[in-house]
Amino acid sequence: MICDYCGSQAAPPTDEEGVVVLDPTKHNCPACATFLSHASLESRDLLYCTNCHGMLLEMEKLLPLLEVLREHRYWSRSSNTPRVAGVGRLLHCPLCRDDMDEHLYGGGGNVDVDSCESCSVLWLDRGELSRMVAAPDRDPRELGTSASDTLEMDSARTGFN
Repeated sequence: MICDYCGSQAAPPTDEEGVVVLDPTKHNCPACATFLSHASLESRDLLYCTNCHGMLLEMEKLLPLLEVLREHRYWSRSSNTPRVAGVGRLLHCPLCRDDMDEHLYGGGGNVDVDSCESCSVLWLDRGELSRMVAAPDRDPRELGTSASDTLEMDSARTGFN
């Protein structure tokens, strides 16, 4: 941010997730019902809850954000924080108020995400993004192979049977 009057520069503070919180919105947090705030993470816009640290972001922005965070080896102190509410909770999309779907995220991190298909947004609870970032990448060549296939591939590479 640059001051129009004096030209000085200032960077707004970030929270433990690296999120820069901007101004409040009229949308309620689906997890704790407080107002969400406009926010930014690595120059990507999102809605953020300053109370429970959940975030709402557009679906197509998730993978590019993960790539940037992995490049910077981003590690948050909240990366091991488990989901508090647990199984069976029903969240409502802050944008359209429809029920959100809960499903397992297809990448690493052992994370359940909540989504609103009609608004194309994802809700991530505190620490879920960090767990996705910190999760080891799978080797796509080995997906779909059994343990015996992997053993055969290893022995073929090394020459041992």
